Amino acid sequence: MENAQALQERSQALDRELAGVLMKISDTAERAARHIMSLRQERKAKGVKLYDKGNVGQIIR
Repeated sequence: MENAQALQERSQALDRELAGVLMKISDTAERAARHIMSLRQERKAKGVKLYDKGNVGQIIR
């Protein structure tokens, strides 16, 4: 009986830990999405076309 209770407590502790990790992942994803939207708005304000890659990835000398 004592063993079953210990396992249940451990399971609940792991569930709480997992919930915390998932919340952090969710917060990070939300911040990333907001940042991407902000960058998109900046590009749009500058008149950069979505298909215009310019010199991305090229070394300019």
